[in-house]
Amino acid sequence: MFKNFKVVKSIIILFSFVIIGLVINSCSKDEEKKAADLKTEEEKYIIELKNKYPYLSNYIDEVNSMNVEERRGLLTMVGITDTVLSEETINTLKDNHIAGVILFNYNIVDEAQLKKLTSDLKKYVNKNMLISIDEEGGEVFRIPFDKYKNISAKMIGDSNSSEYAYNIAYNKAKFLKEMGINMILGPLCDVPSNKDSYIYNRSFSTNVETVSKMVEATIKAQKDAGIISVVKHFPGHGDTSVNSHDEFPVIDKTLEELKNKELIPFQKAIDLGAEMVLVAHIKNKYIDDTLPSSMSEKYRKLLEEDMGFKGVIITDDLVMTGKIKGTINYGINLTSNIYKNVEGMFRNIEPDIISCAKVLKIMRENT
Repeated sequence: MFKNFKVVKSIIILFSFVIIGLVINSCSKDEEKKAADLKTEEEKYIIELKNKYPYLSNYIDEVNSMNVEERRGLLTMVGITDTVLSEETINTLKDNHIAGVILFNYNIVDEAQLKKLTSDLKKYVNKNMLISIDEEGGEVFRIPFDKYKNISAKMIGDSNSSEYAYNIAYNKAKFLKEMGINMILGPLCDVPSNKDSYIYNRSFSTNVETVSKMVEATIKAQKDAGIISVVKHFPGHGDTSVNSHDEFPVIDKTLEELKNKELIPFQKAIDLGAEMVLVAHIKNKYIDDTLPSSMSEKYRKLLEEDMGFKGVIITDDLVMTGKIKGTINYGINLTSNIYKNVEGMFRNIEPDIISCAKVLKIMRENT
């Protein structure tokens, strides 16, 4: 009897192990199937993206192989405090995989220093780094030895000469390229309604046809000079006296009204192949009654679906109003402050693969 019990016990133990093994194996196969299904879904999604954006195909593959921190870096452009590139700045930029910087007057001393700074950014951080600057001329310039710095957009518009507009834009762009800068935050496409607009002296004209004409000449010149154009301030600052450095301007115009005036120069720039559009901190209840344009997905859809824009969206400086605490996931987040914001503010970015691929394409083909 005792022997039979031992046999039965052994059989039960053996059977239990078999059952446990089968369960574990089954669970393992289920997990493998789920992982395979997930991988298949991801692969399907990537294939769909490549079919939809064939001109980005290689870049989509490259972005897909990146981790989330690398992708976030592609959607980030920051200011730096240096005139001579410091180890701290190098480490901050590299550790956060930052794709671009914006230079200000406090970064610039003279020609030799500026060339060294831009060269070092490419040498020690990223050889394809986007190095941008606001060098409009007139009220806004950063380089004291830019011989075109006193020529404003308004002066160019007042000339009503496409040839003059082209020559100024081309020579300025060539000068910036010689300094190691590959991206200019311009031209302005804003159409001020009158002299009360805070953007009046920085704009080509109050006449939309003149603005479009000057924008066309400028974009062509910048392309010929090999510099990245960033048209601004979408969807247009012209109809407000409020300075967006201090507060959100409110321009409550319907889309149809905007299409009949403000959006015309932007459409011209897009049709000519402008690489980037800078979106302003404007509020308009007819498009988005909650978010400013710089933070709103609805303006992305307006640009891409209504206006056929295939390039990169970039925000205006996120520290301007002091009221923007978030970031966008589908374009470049621009901030003039690196050390306070870069590691905290950008941590919540959920990078859009297509935006990352677009930025990567611009970096590889234009720097």
